[in-house]
Amino acid sequence: MKKFLVVFLYSFILLLSNFTIVKTDTYMKTESTNEKVLSSAGTIENDNLEKEIKEEILENEQEENEMESSDIIETSTIDDYYIEEDSSSDESYYVNYGTYGRLYIPGHSVALYDYNVYTNSSYSLQEIVDDYDSAAYYLNRNKLVIADHNYQGFSILASLYEGSTSYIEFEDGSTIQYTLINITKGYNTGPDLVDTEGNSFFNMESDIIMYTCYDDGIMVTLWVLS
Repeated sequence: MKKFLVVFLYSFILLLSNFTIVKTDTYMKTESTNEKVLSSAGTIENDNLEKEIKEEILENEQEENEMESSDIIETSTIDDYYIEEDSSSDESYYVNYGTYGRLYIPGHSVALYDYNVYTNSSYSLQEIVDDYDSAAYYLNRNKLVIADHNYQGFSILASLYEGSTSYIEFEDGSTIQYTLINITKGYNTGPDLVDTEGNSFFNMESDIIMYTCYDDGIMVTLWVLS
């Protein structure tokens, strides 16, 4: 817009200049001595105006070119930023395998932390199940047991059925698969896990016992290797 105004001003001055020259020619016929001086002065003045206007136009063009160049640089910088953002999406997804592996049951997945590793420390079984994405995996009375809070996903045990399958995945990619053979309500007496009739789940057929709190007792599932 600024360039257009400068060009318009330049055209207007040229038109005014032509008008002055015509008027000066008329005046030259009456006074030949003064006409040369006026004509010469008018020409020099017009030349100076033309030169100044041309210089101003060139300066405006240079400023516009510099602004366009800076816009190109900024656009390139923004494009580079988005490229860097997109490349970050290539990072691999982190899987938490706990200290033993990761359990996958229908509708839920959780990292297993082997409580037997901590039996000689002050770290309690309760602390393991209290942690997020952390279920306790331990050996008790020669039976493998997995326990976690129902509000951290293990409430899904109550909706399973006999024949459901689960598996444990290890960090090296290998897996062990299990099949559910029994699901029932029971109680945690402290030293034992028993059904509603007082029978110990540790005396029942299973390779892994998974349990969680349920109503005023516990929900127990018994699994064997598939």
